[in-house]
Amino acid sequence: MPNESSDKPAGSPPSETATKAQATTFLRRLVRALPAVLLLIVLVWVFGHVGVLHRLETIASDTEMLLNRGPSETQVALVTITDEDYGSLFDGISPLQAEKLEGLINAIAKGSPAVICVDVDTSSKTFRDRFKIHDWRSRMVWEREIREVPEDADLLNAAKIEPLDVLGGRVDLDPSRNSTGLPILIEDAEDKVTRRYRRIIKTSVGDLPSLPWAVVKAYFANRPEDLTRLPESSEDLLIHFISDRQHSRRINLTASKVLQLTLHWPEASPIRDKIVILGGSYGDQDRHDTPIGRLTGAEVLANVIETELNGGGFKPPSEVLLFALELFEAFVLILLFHVSRFSIALLASILVAPALAVLCSRVAFQDWIHVWHFLPIILGLILFEAYEHYRRTAVPRLYHYILGSHRD
Repeated sequence: MPNESSDKPAGSPPSETATKAQATTFLRRLVRALPAVLLLIVLVWVFGHVGVLHRLETIASDTEMLLNRGPSETQVALVTITDEDYGSLFDGISPLQAEKLEGLINAIAKGSPAVICVDVDTSSKTFRDRFKIHDWRSRMVWEREIREVPEDADLLNAAKIEPLDVLGGRVDLDPSRNSTGLPILIEDAEDKVTRRYRRIIKTSVGDLPSLPWAVVKAYFANRPEDLTRLPESSEDLLIHFISDRQHSRRINLTASKVLQLTLHWPEASPIRDKIVILGGSYGDQDRHDTPIGRLTGAEVLANVIETELNGGGFKPPSEVLLFALELFEAFVLILLFHVSRFSIALLASILVAPALAVLCSRVAFQDWIHVWHFLPIILGLILFEAYEHYRRTAVPRLYHYILGSHRD
């Protein structure tokens, strides 16, 4: 009986029987590799929970932030109370004198900023009696101090944070023009570096906004559509720091300089329609180690607000999405080894592995930093395929060689 395949012209498509055989062979290959794939996924999960992958991703993320210059302009400006200002303007007294802080805010308000964020502790009772509220056109966001700063992120979930009063407990603040926020930033437990923030903080009196989130809401008060892409949540978000070694991106004025400029505002105001953060660099009580160096609390706050204005910080993807992407990259590699000779597939997989990991990282995390989450599975599967090739080819050859030698 003649062979059916011999009657077909060269280059003709494979028969339905051959196609089914190839599909069956591929399915068998998938089934064989499935235990290895699941083991690799479990190992990645373990590495992630013991901090191995987190450390690698942190190194990559910190490096990216150091190299990232970011946009040349920003909507955030700083007014800083320096050590010199603290001595000359506030007589070195803490808490800051209410009347003099009021005068400084008045000077800033003459520059017509959109929002003034007062990143200064005003919980003292002296602010209730001596601080005068003016009809500032700018929206005001007041820092609301807490009784005890939590040592780690786990304590943020305990709802035991006790917020203090703003302006000594005054109750005459117009809620349409004034809001408050908690100045809480999150340090990584491993190295005590500030990398994360939250929009909503659980407290003993209920859920309250963090200070940067309160600022962003005030800034977008007349543009509610811009807030729809930034949902309220209590999840940890990654701050996207931007290195600014030359201090050229962001307007940064000292408190004394602002008072000097008062006579020229608002005609020549450099802070018109901007978010102005009034904070202090005096002393050493409000410093944070960050991926781009040691910053004051106001500088970190500026980076958080800029992160929000540029679309918000990174939010971890769901476990279902991660599992699906891990299976996807495993499927692609197994298919590559199925359709190509081993030597070609091995070379191609080594070249494709970084691109495949970056693709999965972009889909899951919207960055390339998390390639470390996907590379172990790819590298593990390449090793598995190499072992399978050795088992199917080299081992039988060695067996027949030994058997032939024995017969001779």
